[in-house]
Amino acid sequence: MQIEVLPSTGSPRTPYLEERLVIVIDVLRATSTIVTALANGCQAIIPVLTPQEALERRLTLPGSLLGGERDSLIIEGFDLSNSPFDYVPEKVGGRRVILTTTNGTRAIRDSIAAPMIWMASFINMQSIVSAVLSEFETNKKLQGIVVYCAGTEERFDLADTLCAGMFIDALGPNVVLNDLGTAARMLYHSSEDQLVDIIRDSDHGKKLISLGLEKDLVYCATPNILPIVPVVQDGEIVWLTEQ
Repeated sequence: MQIEVLPSTGSPRTPYLEERLVIVIDVLRATSTIVTALANGCQAIIPVLTPQEALERRLTLPGSLLGGERDSLIIEGFDLSNSPFDYVPEKVGGRRVILTTTNGTRAIRDSIAAPMIWMASFINMQSIVSAVLSEFETNKKLQGIVVYCAGTEERFDLADTLCAGMFIDALGPNVVLNDLGTAARMLYHSSEDQLVDIIRDSDHGKKLISLGLEKDLVYCATPNILPIVPVVQDGEIVWLTEQ
């Protein structure tokens, strides 16, 4: 299995996504929040690039909610922030959420040429790995995986790269990696016993803590909380139910 890891939403667009499964990772916090929302009964999540696009999209989807962040804080006039703790059943159950975040939803939209786009985080790692292995057993058209780390404002993000390393490690030794994939696996091996502490000390972690969001960080850095595999279908993110 060939795996290429891209470092951030500032990565050059690759022309070969048509034959690959894209795994988008935005640990802090978009993909973690998407997993949580679906687990709590959200009907679907619609990723958009800007707050204005979100407002316009809601006009066509009565009853939908607006969610997201800019500079890690809720967007003025939106219903939900980018905290997984906002996406509780009583708010999102049975409803669509139109979501825009600084990094994560952009990475999802940038992957649109791929036939399959799934979302990974620490909290759903076991499920995403199982689903990937199952998919590659049956889908012979796929030529590999692109792991798209959303990054932080077009820069390398430590939490995303650690998560990519955990994903690669869980797939076993018989994978072919690019240099960042190799580095991600090495980084994970040296850090797996202290993930939360290392993410706390990252730039993104320090920012969330400064905003009083350490609870979000700890949750997002905890492996295998939820058995959810979010996938893009017809422009919406839904729960993969057949694995």
